[in-house]
Amino acid sequence: MADMIVSFSIQQQQEVEAIVIDKDGAEALRYLSDLVGILKSRESHACGPKVAEGSPGQG
Repeated sequence: MADMIVSFSIQQQQEVEAIVIDKDGAEALRYLSDLVGILKSRESHACGPKVAEGSPGQG
């Protein structure tokens, strides 16, 4: 699996901080579950769109 850089908005950073401060295990699990879904959806697009097969310059 290739390395991936993840960026969080300020709102997402605050949500993570709130989960940690509250020690809310259920909310943390929900957040991580959502995050895994997002990461998996981006995994298939890591190398960009598939280039059409054919002669160079024709794709």
